[in-house]
Amino acid sequence: MRARRLPAIPLPVVLIAAVGAAMLIPGAMAFLGGDARTGRAFVQSGGLVVVLALLLAVALAPGTARAVRRRLALRNDPLVVQLVAFLALPPLMALPVAEALDSVRMADAWFEMLSSFTTTGATLFDTPRDIPPAVHLWRAMAGWLGGLLVLATALTLLGAQELGTGARPYGAAEANPFHSVHLHGTAARAEGRSPASRLARDLSALLPAYAGVTIVLWVGLQLAGNPALLAAMQAMSAISTSGILPGRSMGPAGLWAEVMIFCVLLLALSRRTMPGAPPEARARRWRDDPELRLAAALVGLVTALIVLRHWAGAAQVAEADNLPAAGRALWGGAFTALSFLTTTGFVSHDWVAARAWSGLTSPGLILMGLALVGGGVATTAGGVRLMRVHALVLQGLRETEKLAHPSSVGGEGAARRALRGEGAFRAWLVLMVFLTSLIAVLAALLLTGVRFEAALVYATAALSTTGPLVQVATETPLSWAALSDPARAVLGLAMILGRMELLLLLMLLAGRLDR
Repeated sequence: MRARRLPAIPLPVVLIAAVGAAMLIPGAMAFLGGDARTGRAFVQSGGLVVVLALLLAVALAPGTARAVRRRLALRNDPLVVQLVAFLALPPLMALPVAEALDSVRMADAWFEMLSSFTTTGATLFDTPRDIPPAVHLWRAMAGWLGGLLVLATALTLLGAQELGTGARPYGAAEANPFHSVHLHGTAARAEGRSPASRLARDLSALLPAYAGVTIVLWVGLQLAGNPALLAAMQAMSAISTSGILPGRSMGPAGLWAEVMIFCVLLLALSRRTMPGAPPEARARRWRDDPELRLAAALVGLVTALIVLRHWAGAAQVAEADNLPAAGRALWGGAFTALSFLTTTGFVSHDWVAARAWSGLTSPGLILMGLALVGGGVATTAGGVRLMRVHALVLQGLRETEKLAHPSSVGGEGAARRALRGEGAFRAWLVLMVFLTSLIAVLAALLLTGVRFEAALVYATAALSTTGPLVQVATETPLSWAALSDPARAVLGLAMILGRMELLLLLMLLAGRLDR
């Protein structure tokens, strides 16, 4: 009887129960560290959330409250589940934070946990040393759980895309923001299971690899010399691209820790590394993957520009022949460029050293551009995504060729033609909606009293889910804590829009006209 009832529980209720159970981990850490008050806050809040999940499961059980189920419209849809999770889980996650910290209001705790769960990493804690370690761990865990949910939803939609259409040229469908939304219901029916059960299956399939990479990186960072808490937060933040740290520094481990994090960040550049990725994603050789090639070009170009810029600045103060400083600038530029391209927001130790070598400020506009481009499709990275930028570049090159040779015919196979046609059109649509949303968020922030330059940085950081961007994009670092409540509400909505990829959310609101 129990085995029959368990699959009928709505997946959002299962996620609520999982969040409540996860609160016991930082609670246990607080008790072991002698912080009984913080431990009680997490344990009591976790118990309350689990009881809430049980009550919802009973209230929404089949045959007991069908009218309530219809009114709540808990559709077994991966995107609906994800949207409900971003709306309902952050307030529950905020309960222990508001309870453990007297100086933090519930509204502040909600913003903190929303930014963590959406893998944005925008923090209101300007003095992180005053925050209990258990709260820092909970922030990183929220980002880690949010990244897992995003990956599972992407895997569900990609599997639906494959079942609904058969084999498609790699990249054509990924540039299309509507395609997987239209067809995942058809795929689930073809498999004989509901989309919610497919999402639950994908969550369980992803969890071992996702947790395994996190644990391996955690152990490696500790062996490199970082403290256990910092290493755990760096590991969870790197795999989820949330950029959440317990302070401003990357820790004492230095270069070796950054090398390990760099390797993990590479996973956010292409969906081919994800367990369960469609076969066509792995059929190509690594060097032929368009996302990896574009990412390598962007990181290489930005690193070269940054090194040349710092070298020119150092030449003015007779430091141009300092080769060790030039080497640190090279690594710091590459690591920081990849970090912001994947919308993580880690800043290398050598990035700071390069600034000291040349005496120049950070090239904030370049970092904003990298965050707007974003990482690979179906990864935890935000932004417009590399595949869509690749489709736009191909279309631009083709249009340039037609200017020189109007009668020419574009070839290079079905995949390239698909990207230059439907893929480029959909990618352009995503870009336009992204920029329109950026303008709307910018205008809303201006109405709340934020000055233009700061509003542009905040809006970019929220929509691209790159919270640490505000610390390096301007000459004077900005603070999320300095914003008013209306401004934070606007940015919270922008984080959800950026995480839901905008057009997918618009398709939900449009009512799925194709059904």
